[in-house]
Amino acid sequence: MNAIFLMKNHVYYTRTEHIDDSFYFVREILKEDDLVLEKIHTQENPTDMLTKVISEAKFNHCKNLLHIFPVA
Repeated sequence: MNAIFLMKNHVYYTRTEHIDDSFYFVREILKEDDLVLEKIHTQENPTDMLTKVISEAKFNHCKNLLHIFPVA
């Protein structure tokens, strides 16, 4: 949620001075309404399968969220 706040809030903070220039690129896209940021609850976040150790059931749930189905 803090990442979304930083993207929408155009205030400079000394703790964020290390953020890469790509941050500002995304901020410009947001300003043009080409991108919508929203919070995704951890139970419905398909990227967990790429970033965390998860159970087989969670992995299958993530695949379903991404509409990945076995090829027959």
